Amino acid sequence: MEFLGPPTQFQHFGYPSVVFYIVAIIGMGLLLFRPYWAFLFSLFCLSARNFHAAVDTRTTILGPYFNLNDLLLWIAFLALIIELLHKRKALWMPKILAAIFALIFIGDLQSLVKYGFIEEVLRRIWSTAIFPILFLVGANLVNDEKRAYSFYWVLFWGAVTASLQHMIFIRTATSVQIYSGEAQIRTISYIMSGGLYLVISAIFKEPDKSLGQLKSSLFYFSLALIGLSYLLSLTRGLYIYTFFALLALPVILKGNLKIPKTVYSVTLVMVFALLIVKIVSPDLDLGQILNDRFNTFSTKDTFSKSYESRWEGAKTELDLWLNNTSIILGVGSSLPPELELTETESRGALYHVAFSAYLAHYGIVGLLIYGVFLPFLTIKVAKKYFPENALTYSSSIALIAIACSLLDIIGLTWSQHHLGAISHIPSLIYGAMWGLYRGHILEKKQALQYQPVPTIPPKPIVRYNGK
Repeated sequence: MEFLGPPTQFQHFGYPSVVFYIVAIIGMGLLLFRPYWAFLFSLFCLSARNFHAAVDTRTTILGPYFNLNDLLLWIAFLALIIELLHKRKALWMPKILAAIFALIFIGDLQSLVKYGFIEEVLRRIWSTAIFPILFLVGANLVNDEKRAYSFYWVLFWGAVTASLQHMIFIRTATSVQIYSGEAQIRTISYIMSGGLYLVISAIFKEPDKSLGQLKSSLFYFSLALIGLSYLLSLTRGLYIYTFFALLALPVILKGNLKIPKTVYSVTLVMVFALLIVKIVSPDLDLGQILNDRFNTFSTKDTFSKSYESRWEGAKTELDLWLNNTSIILGVGSSLPPELELTETESRGALYHVAFSAYLAHYGIVGLLIYGVFLPFLTIKVAKKYFPENALTYSSSIALIAIACSLLDIIGLTWSQHHLGAISHIPSLIYGAMWGLYRGHILEKKQALQYQPVPTIPPKPIVRYNGK
């Protein structure tokens, strides 16, 4: 259970190797008999995992190129292939996803031609492929209300599981100092669960009355636990994303949205959860920790010092985009190997500013596709979809997709991008939204096709003079 201990940002532990084999056995078994359940199993594990522990969960047989995250992706992808074969359906993808596939294919060719089949290039090619692969899976496997329901609750309980792990982590980590410069506890390992999208969307969604009082109370408490986990991640970018997303979402759905009592319930339960954390971990001075984190915004000097490495990395990427490659298409899926291998101090923290990472890798075209068209088109689709399905779990997926898209837009100046191996859950959310929208359009077309044509009644026969 070392992964639940207090490692710093420079030290990680994987799950026990037996976890890898158990996941593989369960996943393969479900693929044989229930491929959609295999997809849901993958979704649960991806949302419930400690991301860094999953990265370091490997086997001696498969070596350094295959970890627990990769295993879960392949389970989901094989579930898609098997279901399509069983149902004799054709693979479908929206135009925005086709554009992403075309973009990274061109980028992959650029990198392979320039640098060859070396480890740094192959790792980067794989990292950029994760987002479109799982987008494709979600778009084809989540296409109706029944599947929206299962997708929502599996994602929800996965995020709750991640939050519970995080609470254990925090309890263990209070034996050392949570945050002290370079000794920062790696609390961001649980923010890949998708839970933040769930919390934001739940605030604006009418609660499901069919749950009853006991289940509703559990639901609110679980949301508060997820929110508390994100608060304790000490990730300033997420705080800012959340603030602006909560302001923007009601504006986007103006006239179709109201703030239900959920927001009050979650707030009250979160206060209660904070009290529990204080009792369980009395050494955790959360107020002081948050104050220390936000002190970086207090003056220009503290801000510059805190974000110096990010700015240097962004400058490195922008210089590469402007001087050494095509402005239109960028350098390709992989940066030059000498940059990937050099120390952070000499070239800054790469991949920590989204817009410069998009520009360096895929140029103006990449920035437009990932940073503009993808989130804005998804918001447009979700906005159309929401009013007609407001009382369903499909509408919850629409709200989650809007929250996800908003964070992508706001996070362009931060590290919110889809070129790394952390985009599993956002890609599935994007895919689910587009799959549901397509299913909705097909249903409407089918209903129109089979709608009976009104017949004109025959004119009555009028007789004159008895004839």
